[in-house]
Amino acid sequence: MKKIIVGLATAALLCTAGNAETLKVGLASGALSMDPYAHNETATNSILSNLFDALISFDKDIKTHPGLAVSWTNPEPTVWVMKLREGVTFHNGNKFNADDVVFSFDRIKNWDKSGFKGKVSAIVSVEKVDEYTVKFVTTKPFPVFLRKLTYVGILDKETLEGKTDQWIGLNPIGTGPYKLTSWSKGDHIKMDAHPNYWRGKGKFDKVIFRPLTNNATRVAAILSNEVDIINRVPVVDVNRVKKNDKLNFFVQPGLRLIYLQMDQDRDGTKWIKSHDGKNPFKDIRVRRALYYGINEDAIIKYVMKSFAKPAAQLSPSAVFGHDESIKRVAFDPEKAKALLAEAGYPDGFEVQLDAPNNRYINDSQIAQAVASSLAKIGIKVKVNATPKSTFFKAVRQRDLGFFLIGWASSDGDASSVLDGVGHSTDNDKGYGRYNKGGFGNAKADALIEKSAGMMDPAERLKALQEAQRIIMVEEQGFIPLHYQVDIYASSKNITFVPRTDSRIWVYDIK
Repeated sequence: MKKIIVGLATAALLCTAGNAETLKVGLASGALSMDPYAHNETATNSILSNLFDALISFDKDIKTHPGLAVSWTNPEPTVWVMKLREGVTFHNGNKFNADDVVFSFDRIKNWDKSGFKGKVSAIVSVEKVDEYTVKFVTTKPFPVFLRKLTYVGILDKETLEGKTDQWIGLNPIGTGPYKLTSWSKGDHIKMDAHPNYWRGKGKFDKVIFRPLTNNATRVAAILSNEVDIINRVPVVDVNRVKKNDKLNFFVQPGLRLIYLQMDQDRDGTKWIKSHDGKNPFKDIRVRRALYYGINEDAIIKYVMKSFAKPAAQLSPSAVFGHDESIKRVAFDPEKAKALLAEAGYPDGFEVQLDAPNNRYINDSQIAQAVASSLAKIGIKVKVNATPKSTFFKAVRQRDLGFFLIGWASSDGDASSVLDGVGHSTDNDKGYGRYNKGGFGNAKADALIEKSAGMMDPAERLKALQEAQRIIMVEEQGFIPLHYQVDIYASSKNITFVPRTDSRIWVYDIK
């Protein structure tokens, strides 16, 4: 009988700063769960990428490579046959095979709490051909099939089948380079190297991820050698870090958009007070007024200290589907006021702006700056900045009406954000799971769905760009702010190279 891990011990962090066998990583945000399918959230995905392998992997430039699948063919437009890697073992010693792939895809697609349904919605079935061969059938030709597979960390069927959601969320058993030894939420995640990892044992025997959500604490930790790497170096501390001759400093153009969502399908809400009792955000003139009324250049200069790039659309230039012809509108408070007056709100209205205060770079400060800008066009904004655990719970429950949030198309394709945010909510199809403002446009939906089956890159690019133009220009469904720049610091005792997808994958660190 195979061994089953039934719990996690909480271990004290007894680690010497100079111990080269232990890597210590200070993170601005910790993991929400150890279940790889529970939350499609970059910080969680980054940590769990060290525990789980997928059939296809990305390199640091988000180019696809064989992972647990060694080769594949596409014999019919809707059929993919994949040969699996032999000799791979899970952390508990169980063998990896086709049964695990079938089990994993069934769970990520059909589990009602899965945060990744939209990534695999085009997959109709996964069938075991033999112990190391699987066949995928899709609803239609699936041009981003390989990229979408990078989201699916493979689980050990024999251990996890029949276990509760809570048990799986506390006992992550993957084939990745590191295995979990303890997790104290909000304090640390401790991992040991997987001795039989198929790529070879990792360079570090142990890894400790510490969620250091306080900026000053995180910077102090890298300056004092308590940790070897930190992400999200606060922009106000950049010069201080750069001057330290024991540290390396890195700036990596990011994939993450910071933007605003607003309630567009409900009538009067508790978060909005207007003279007519209606929801002003249902009027496109009001949404456009917000866009013209936010001084994003000032936010980048004074809040972000120039470590950000102004955004006009959902995807940055590194992502397939970006449209160079969509330009950001210039800050124009007078035009914003005119639009508000035309919509029937010459004196503005009151609204609560929700935001996390420990998830994105300077998130609460950005929200305050947005409020300051909008006050000048007559919109009174009350900022409610809360810890990310509280904020994302409200997002999931749609218990807010106007909020600041981020999205990274981490698979390098605009379908990521268009499927998850731009498409109207369709739980059956897995679309719009993170569209919590109720935006919807039938023509955009049709383009997004049609693009999912286009194998011709040029034709598909045109469809993605047209969908984005409808959403962001014709409908102003969302208010783009800026793209983050990822900023890291590391000890000169290690070799660290930032990744485009913002993940810290320990196996690549030496």
